[in-house]
Amino acid sequence: MPGEWRDAWLYKEHVLLWGRDGSLYVLGMERISKAVLKKYGASRAGLLDYLILRNDWKASSAFRRIMSMPEVASAFLRDFRLEGNDLDLTLNLEPIRIGGESTPGYLFDSAIYANRLYQATSEGLFESYFNPEREIDEMPLVQFLEHETRCVSAQYMAVNASAEERGLWFSPIRLFDDEGYGYSEEGYVDPFGENEEGYRAITRSSGSRMEQVADYSAACSSASRHLLNYTDSPMPGFLKAHETRGRSHERAQFEEWMVTGYEHERSIEELTYKALMHKGASGKGDQGSSVRGEDVEVLGNSNYRLLVKSSDILEVVNISAFENRDVAVKRNAEFRKFHLRDVGGSEILSTRDLASGFAVELFDRVSVVTASSVFSVYGEPAARIRTFRQSRRYKDVLAIAGEKDLALVGFIEFGDGEAGF
Repeated sequence: MPGEWRDAWLYKEHVLLWGRDGSLYVLGMERISKAVLKKYGASRAGLLDYLILRNDWKASSAFRRIMSMPEVASAFLRDFRLEGNDLDLTLNLEPIRIGGESTPGYLFDSAIYANRLYQATSEGLFESYFNPEREIDEMPLVQFLEHETRCVSAQYMAVNASAEERGLWFSPIRLFDDEGYGYSEEGYVDPFGENEEGYRAITRSSGSRMEQVADYSAACSSASRHLLNYTDSPMPGFLKAHETRGRSHERAQFEEWMVTGYEHERSIEELTYKALMHKGASGKGDQGSSVRGEDVEVLGNSNYRLLVKSSDILEVVNISAFENRDVAVKRNAEFRKFHLRDVGGSEILSTRDLASGFAVELFDRVSVVTASSVFSVYGEPAARIRTFRQSRRYKDVLAIAGEKDLALVGFIEFGDGEAGF
């Protein structure tokens, strides 16, 4: 999709796009599906559904069972084989601009959770609202933090924000206040009608104060319900979550985990070093020890899995902190070791989390690391990489903002050391 985009999210059958000026646009997945069907035919429209628009189908046991039939797998992978394992479906679709005001400042990061849209910018942390049922609805921006915010993460009814020397911040997400105003999965709820008083009430409810939980934070990421705090150190700090189970709002059908706070940040350096030496490690960790004589760095995490670089070798370890147990780091038995040259050989700029592994950004490409293989999925420099491991439909999809367009990338491994995308 052409355009100079700064960021993108896939959310509830929509693509949300930020322009370079902070304005927000939306494009429905149905438009994409119909355009591919019309231009490329039913075979490639089906591949689009399984690999991108309904990526959860690819992960299902039903799909694995069907793909175990040689004749079905051969038909499904035929187009990949004909095109050399890489299918490029190009569309020229115009998204619709939504919202009346652009987000202030330069957009560093974003997150969407429970229809709330969080934006970390040079002017602070802002919250607004996106209703998938009425996508052109407008809601005012609510400011959470007033200083530059580099990273935002939201899940388990909690929002976390990294503001570098201003620290790591946390706030619970409240869907309803005492008067009944709030957001729900169905949309904005105002029992007395959508009026000025209702908007003021929801602003008070949403804009709750944030609590500082660490002194410095360059980025943060969830490890299950716990939190990893990335700083200038080669290893992130670990914050064990205080959590409870309950219903997020009065109409919620199921109970879910809700984070209510965190313990003090602790070091995982020694535990990670021991795990790399193939000795499972657990304990309280230490506050100041360094890994002795080893060039070891945690590049990023995908849920509880940490991607670790030791010299020029990449491997994966697991981190956990189960109820009534302390934090533990153990070597992951599923992922094999990779050499840095397998990924691309150059410096790794960033990583993103996928259900099946990690998306790795280099200067001139984007690669994917899974348990059994490494393959390139984008052969140009990227302005922004976005993945959606916590979503239901897009767990193994990448949205990559390039210089002049947006690429949505899905992939499938053939089982013979190759992958198609």
